[in-house]
Amino acid sequence: MTPAPVRIAIEGHAIVSADGMIAEADGSMPRRLMNDADWRLFQAALDRAELVVLGRHGHQLHPNPGRRRLVLTRAVTGLVADPADRCAHFWNPGHMTFNHVLEIMGIAEGTVAVAGGTGVFDHFLDIGYAGFVLSTARGIRIPEGRPCFTAGPPGAVLAGHGLRVSAETLIDAEADVTMAVWQRDIAAPTRPSTP
Repeated sequence: MTPAPVRIAIEGHAIVSADGMIAEADGSMPRRLMNDADWRLFQAALDRAELVVLGRHGHQLHPNPGRRRLVLTRAVTGLVADPADRCAHFWNPGHMTFNHVLEIMGIAEGTVAVAGGTGVFDHFLDIGYAGFVLSTARGIRIPEGRPCFTAGPPGAVLAGHGLRVSAETLIDAEADVTMAVWQRDIAAPTRPSTP
């Protein structure tokens, strides 16, 4: 028997500098890129998600407030529960598809929020974002920093993968931070069939 179609929307979330960087060269988040308005909106989006996906570095730096987490890492084979966090699992995408992970975790519908870093954002380009919420601190540049996507500037990469800006707002006038909501042209994305 074939299961009913699964309704999953993959949504990325990032704040970048004017030159498209999410971190310093060493991977650390620069204080000047941190913004209270963006942080509040980001945390609210993560609270609404069925699953939050992030890299090992972000998982270690930011304690989990009880959300279901999927941590991308090459340190495990397949999918392994985090012994220190009952809501988190470690996942090596080289050993198991994302669809299989969702099946094992019992996630059949809702939003999967992808919170980065670069390798995580890149990985989900191939799986397919339904949307991407991209905040930009327009007055900040991080020369030699870590990019949101390795393939180029975030806007160009998202456009090249079939997403378009549906809304853009100034969320912090004093800090000159904007938030652009990128969306796929289709109205109701379903879970992709690729890894």
